[in-house]
Amino acid sequence: MPESSGFKHSLKLYLRLLAYLRPYRLRVGLAFACMVLSAASTTFVMYQFKPLINGAFLQTTDPAEVYRRLLYFTVPVTFLAALLRALSGYGQDYLNRYLGQRVVQRLRNELYVHFLQLPMSYFNAQRTGGLASRITSDVQILQDSMINVVGQGTYSGLMVGALAGLLIYLDWRLAFVALVVFPVALYPIFRYGRKIRHASGEGQQILSDLNAQVHETLAGIRVVKAFGMEHFERRKFQDTNDKFFAVTMQANRAYAASSPIVESIATVALLVLIVWMSYRSLFLHDLTVGDFGAFIVATATLYPYLKMFNGLWGNIQHALASAERCFDILDLVDPWKDLPEAVSLGPLKKAVEFKGVSFEYVPGHPVLRDVSFTIRKGEVVALVGPSGGGKSTLADLVPRFYQPTSGRILWDGRDISKAKVSSLRAHIGIVTQETILFHDSILKNIAYGRPGASFWDVQEAAKAAYAKEFIQNTPHGFNTLIGERGVKLSGGQRQRLAIARAILKNPPVLILDEATSALDTQSEQLVQKALNKLMGHRTTLVIAHRLSTVRKADRILVVDKGRILEQGRHTALLTKGGLYAKLYKMQFRDTTQGHVES
Repeated sequence: MPESSGFKHSLKLYLRLLAYLRPYRLRVGLAFACMVLSAASTTFVMYQFKPLINGAFLQTTDPAEVYRRLLYFTVPVTFLAALLRALSGYGQDYLNRYLGQRVVQRLRNELYVHFLQLPMSYFNAQRTGGLASRITSDVQILQDSMINVVGQGTYSGLMVGALAGLLIYLDWRLAFVALVVFPVALYPIFRYGRKIRHASGEGQQILSDLNAQVHETLAGIRVVKAFGMEHFERRKFQDTNDKFFAVTMQANRAYAASSPIVESIATVALLVLIVWMSYRSLFLHDLTVGDFGAFIVATATLYPYLKMFNGLWGNIQHALASAERCFDILDLVDPWKDLPEAVSLGPLKKAVEFKGVSFEYVPGHPVLRDVSFTIRKGEVVALVGPSGGGKSTLADLVPRFYQPTSGRILWDGRDISKAKVSSLRAHIGIVTQETILFHDSILKNIAYGRPGASFWDVQEAAKAAYAKEFIQNTPHGFNTLIGERGVKLSGGQRQRLAIARAILKNPPVLILDEATSALDTQSEQLVQKALNKLMGHRTTLVIAHRLSTVRKADRILVVDKGRILEQGRHTALLTKGGLYAKLYKMQFRDTTQGHVES
């Protein structure tokens, strides 16, 4: 990237960050006022070195008057200026930290909300831990950098301007020598800044991978231990951690190299000033001791701010690298978001229709091919067939988790792609093969789809799902915490809570994706009774591998290789002798053999 375009891009990123300060204009103004007061009072204190030194060390015909002026005016005024400097310094530091916290708070909220709005296809291509690092580590770097860059950067600029003005006022020729060092010192700052920016961006990406690896390992710790893969996971983590160390050290080397260069330039300039000022004071006699002292103190105060610019520039590069990663997320657009003219859907009155629907996760690799069928209101339709045939994909298209590559899905004649997705999903209840529960109480997990549900309604839903009995046997009943992903419950218990959650939502349309797959025989029989009763007056789409669970479906669709090969009732499909009959006989034979062997 050319340097000019890189600078423009960096400036655009930084201005976008600063835009988050707009709602806090008053506090920004107060912080700036505190900075101005601090810079002005600091400069005034530096200037007072001249009368303090001259009054104490120069010969005078009226030493008593000079001493009185020193005692009753110069010292009190200097003290008050120093006190003002301390108070304004506190104000600016507090306000800068407040503003930095507010900016990252808003950014973190925006990232989280935006994540929730992104389509399922995005999450399928990402690692959960890596996404989480955007909200945690990237935003944390922004938080630290915003405080340093916005606050200290502005204050340093004001201090440099104020002290430079004082130097010019004291002696413009000396000031020229003192200030010429700035453009010379800026070169290493900007040169190493580019290296810091590159290393920071790469380091954040590796840290994101590191977070993702930790998340995946801990989530799958049972598998890791069961297969004895602790050594493999340790080695993989260490390799990634070593990469992070190496990249971080690149940034540290750039920091370490630039700092002594800037400090050396400043030291040389200060020594040149001392030599020249000493010559003028000793031989030309056109420089008083007070002038000398004030100028040296002001210059010595000025140069640390030059060194501070070096650190601030590094912080800017860190901030911009993190900001770039955050804004990359915020700039993602959901291609399937609601259209401006989207309409709200009501409860299903007639049917859900698939018309020539095809779908591809990866372009050129179709998962569904020209699928057409109808689910009438109150009908129970089952999708069966070999694994990988497209059954779950068909079900995922109904609530618009994905959008068909071609064809349409109609809800009472309305294309769901032109409807508000929230109104569509409000009428659909889903129980998936993978039971998703949250680290919260049983009560809140069941009420997840209806946060305002009464305790009585939650109990009735649990009872209908045959979950109430085991819930009452937990330590705290409905208030029992179930652990991350429900780890403290058995598979069957987790599945029954998921079913209770769908029952409580009371939707007109149900999607059951292997809803009884995790249940033992006894639990399956109990829950199947509840599901049969529940499905009696609802439109239901059932996905099942165990064909015994769908024998009473109004219609069975046999799906294979993205197409519907057969459809009809259980008896008719058996009589037909096609793929369904073949699958059913295979399952029946396996079940019979299992009983014989046992």
